[in-house]
Amino acid sequence: MRSLACLLPTLLLATTIGCARAPAPQCPEPAPAPAPAASAPAATEKPAGFLSAATAAADVAQRINAGDAEGLFARFSPAMQQAVPVAALQPTFDGLVAARGRITGVTPIEAGERSGRFRLVAERGEWALQVTIDDEGRIAGLLVQEPESPAPPVARSAPMGLPFRGEWLVFWGGDRKELNHHVDHPSQRRAADLVIVDASGKSHKGDGRALTDYYAYGQDILAMADGVVVSVVDGVHDSPIGELNPYIAPGNMVVLRHEGEVHSVYAHLLPGSIKVKPGAKVRRGQVLGACGNSGNSSEPHLHVQLQDGPRFEKSWGIEAVFAEATVTRDGAAAPRTDYTFLKGDKVAPPAKGKK
Repeated sequence: MRSLACLLPTLLLATTIGCARAPAPQCPEPAPAPAPAASAPAATEKPAGFLSAATAAADVAQRINAGDAEGLFARFSPAMQQAVPVAALQPTFDGLVAARGRITGVTPIEAGERSGRFRLVAERGEWALQVTIDDEGRIAGLLVQEPESPAPPVARSAPMGLPFRGEWLVFWGGDRKELNHHVDHPSQRRAADLVIVDASGKSHKGDGRALTDYYAYGQDILAMADGVVVSVVDGVHDSPIGELNPYIAPGNMVVLRHEGEVHSVYAHLLPGSIKVKPGAKVRRGQVLGACGNSGNSSEPHLHVQLQDGPRFEKSWGIEAVFAEATVTRDGAAAPRTDYTFLKGDKVAPPAKGKK
């Protein structure tokens, strides 16, 4: 079954039309179009275009069940017909049904008007389907492959220390999209964005045009637990207010490895402020660098997250648990133990006299 799945991306080649709003995390470059292995069947009448990716996905499922390779080929764009000869479709259809039975349902994972990802539920398992249609409603990209592994449950860290001094506001944090815009990203699913605000709720003084107007700018950022420095990025310039740098999204950052292969990430740091080097041991509360506005950052803030590996694209996010904190929520301040970041909270280290 695994060998069949490996063949599918080759046989059902995604001939994309750019990367406009494609829901998949990556947009692979289309392979050069090979010469057709067999001439296309003569089309007596051009079929009507699909109205959406969802209708295209449903049609694909029906044609796989019916073994109708020629019917699906007729719905391809010219580029797809050149890239995927009709002779290659029939054995693929037969292999899909032989491996897991007929398709009994199509469930959208993330579907837009022109592209989408879907679960193909079969009698003995599932497939993952990606489909893209062009401006004329023809199939311009098609990929059937093994489904993604389900996300593991969100683990919680051992109690840690806060990554800052003083009181900071949790601008994004929590376990739902309305609380935390990071939750859909595997390694960032419990990340937090933190700023400092004044009594009026503003994150800056003056008109906020200068980076130095922001209260968080230049503040020390601290290690949340004992660990070893895995990687350091420095030299990324701060972005002026109103500009973003998506090409180096984390900006300057430090990644630490802690006990149990938990890794902490501190991003958007001030260029030239990082005080540690890869391989160095650090202690909880040690200064790593200063808050800046490097990378894909709209204003000076700390992006902090825990994950189960050193690389963003290969890791799952972990929820950071803080041993003690003073938390102001709904206007009332109270000491809390085993605290986790939540949007709207103002968070500070425990009051003096407490650890």
